[in-house]
Amino acid sequence: MGLITPNDFQSLRELYTAQLRYLLSTENQIVDGLPKMIDHAEEPQLKQAFQSHLQETRVHVQRIQRLLTDVKGDADDKKDPILTAIVGSGENITKETDPGSVRDAGLIATAQKVEHYEIASYGSARDWAETLGLAEHAQILQQTLDEEKHADRLLTEISHRANPKAQRESKTTAAA
Repeated sequence: MGLITPNDFQSLRELYTAQLRYLLSTENQIVDGLPKMIDHAEEPQLKQAFQSHLQETRVHVQRIQRLLTDVKGDADDKKDPILTAIVGSGENITKETDPGSVRDAGLIATAQKVEHYEIASYGSARDWAETLGLAEHAQILQQTLDEEKHADRLLTEISHRANPKAQRESKTTAAA
């Protein structure tokens, strides 16, 4: 699971397979990280959104494992350093903020960074699957992409309520 070297991908199929392995790592890291985010969130709708997405993410893991087994014969992941960094920034938010709406705003931002990364990754994988003639893969990846976009939209809706609340709490704290 080392760094990728320039000669690792000699074909689009190899690149596609590597993308699936990274996606599996991404989803596994999310399954590990979401329970902590649920614990640290205060806003009930945010907790519920994280809980729902955790269940959805477990399905995403199964889908990617199926696709990897289909193209590679096994379903091992490849550690995704980008997602590791995003998750780390989220952990810093929980350490650097007190419980409440300011922390919730930070958790939402972290979750949206993850969603945007997933949207880009799933979109590329779907396009490559289509190019490779893997129509069933493309369909599965599109379904997951749609679910990731829905999660992002839901987080945006929650942030429209959470961010003003965080601002009001910040003014109250500053005045005290």
